[in-house]
Amino acid sequence: MADLPEGEGPQWAAWQALLGFFAAYLGTATAVLIVSLAALPAGVNLDDPPPVFNIVGVLVQDVVFIVAAIAFAAISARPRRWHFGLRRTRFGRTLGWAAIGLVAYIAFTIAYQALVDPQGRQSIADALGVKRGAALLVIGGFVVIVMAPIAEEFFFRGFFYRAMRNSLGRVAGRRAGILLGAVLTGAIFGVMHLEPDRMGETLPLIPLLVVLGVVFCLVYEWTKSLFAVIGLHAIVNMFGYLLIANNSWVVALGFGGAMVIGCMVLPRFLPRPPTATAAA
Repeated sequence: MADLPEGEGPQWAAWQALLGFFAAYLGTATAVLIVSLAALPAGVNLDDPPPVFNIVGVLVQDVVFIVAAIAFAAISARPRRWHFGLRRTRFGRTLGWAAIGLVAYIAFTIAYQALVDPQGRQSIADALGVKRGAALLVIGGFVVIVMAPIAEEFFFRGFFYRAMRNSLGRVAGRRAGILLGAVLTGAIFGVMHLEPDRMGETLPLIPLLVVLGVVFCLVYEWTKSLFAVIGLHAIVNMFGYLLIANNSWVVALGFGGAMVIGCMVLPRFLPRPPTATAAA
């Protein structure tokens, strides 16, 4: 199948996105199970696993989600980087929409905290052992600020949102497809971060994550750039890391700054995608 025009891209369907999501979760669970079975003979307490076990689990999940997006996208056409938004875009426009998205999310966060005042927090930092030493602090920063934004944005915005937007747009119209696709993707993105064993602490945080997911979808839609939302995600995670990990400002600012600079500079070196010519 020939490459599709830059302005179009593959018309992925909702069923591809949903099956990809479930396949990614099943693949992650299977991989973690294999790692768990391998760890048992070594005497690892899986009720309170060591940080390295959790680090491996999170990295495995990141890789599985990326592979799932590529695999299910390949059903429609041979995947290209620009299909997922890894492309050159106009710098000023991209930066402007990214800034608007960040300001909008910050405004919502301030209002939500004033009304609800959620006291809970996610336990990922504790699970990664970031307070147990400098090495784990650095590794945790890499996992949270670098790997998580890349993997989650590649799957949820680069693949899942586009597939949902396309399918819903064919039924309800383009504008409704964008809005409904963003809301649905944001909802799944937010709920995915719910921790069932800490429901009382993490449930009040879900609206923040849902809105964050919606904002990312809209910024991606307006810019057509995955780099924009990866950079935004890295900024949000950077500030979150500063709040949950003691003495992490060097690590957080180092990884966060590198991600933002990379997301601004790297697209300048990418060749332009195919122009909107007829796909043969």
